[in-house]
Formats: sequence, structure tokens, C-alpha cells
Amino acid sequence: MIFMIVAVPLVLACFLLFPRPTATAFALVLSIGMAVGAYVYFQQSDSSSMASLVSGTSTGSQSCTDPESAVFVTLSNGSDRQVNVVRFRLIAKRPGYSNEAYSDYFSSDKIIAPHSDFGSCWTLNRYRGLDTMPGKPSPREFEWSVEISSVDFGSDR
Repeated sequence: MIFMIVAVPLVLACFLLFPRPTATAFALVLSIGMAVGAYVYFQQSDSSSMASLVSGTSTGSQSCTDPESAVFVTLSNGSDRQVNVVRFRLIAKRPGYSNEAYSDYFSSDKIIAPHSDFGSCWTLNRYRGLDTMPGKPSPREFEWSVEISSVDFGSDR
């Protein structure tokens, strides 16, 4: 804010005293700003479109034999770049209901090659998990889904 209080009168004074050089400098700064903005926009839109090619699914506990690691999650990389980190939310709903009975955030730093999958059993949070629910239901009693929060890609360009 202080910068604006000082900069605006300074630019106006320069414009009144030296209109052509000030306008040229202003146009140059504006064009550089627009170029940087366009670069950042296209970089972000490229990452967002690449991140949409990474998906997650869960089959619940059918594939997991260890009762501590109760829910199987598959992360699929459909992009042409290596995935370094995937952050996702694991969601459980009772069959036939729309409310979430359980949800928690997880992160996987397993490197996933382009057009490959990674699957693993995940341990639920005991303090927020199914153990705190009335009747202590089993993970088998729920329909599980995965919601990808963010994806970090490797720099293999």
C-alpha cells in the first residue's frame, strides 16, 4: 500500500514531465507483465489438465488381508509424465446413503510411471476412523471412493 502511495504520484509526475518515455516504459512493463501472466496461466492449465489424467479407485477391503491396513486403493497415472506425489481423500459411505461416514486425507509418494498403476492397502486413522463410530463397523460394510486432491509430477520434460 505504501508502494502505491509513492509510486502513483511518481509515475504521474514523470508522465507530465516526460510523457513519451514514460508511456514507452509503461507499455514495456505492461507487455512484460502480460507475457509472464500468460506463461503462468498456460503452465497451470497444463498441470491441471495433466492432473485430471491421474485417478484413484478403491475396492474396499476385498483385496486386503491385514486387518490394520483395511482399504485397498489403486492410483492410476494416465498421463505421459511420471507422478511423484498424489494427495487424495478416501471416502466411505454406507450402501444406499449419500452422507460420508468416514473420510480422511492421505498422501502417496510412490513414483508412478506414465500409463501405470499403483495399488496398496491403507491404514485408516484410528482416532477418526471406524473405531469411533457406534457399533464399530467393519470396512467391508461401506462403499469406498477416492477423490484426488493434488498431483506433483516429475520434471522429465
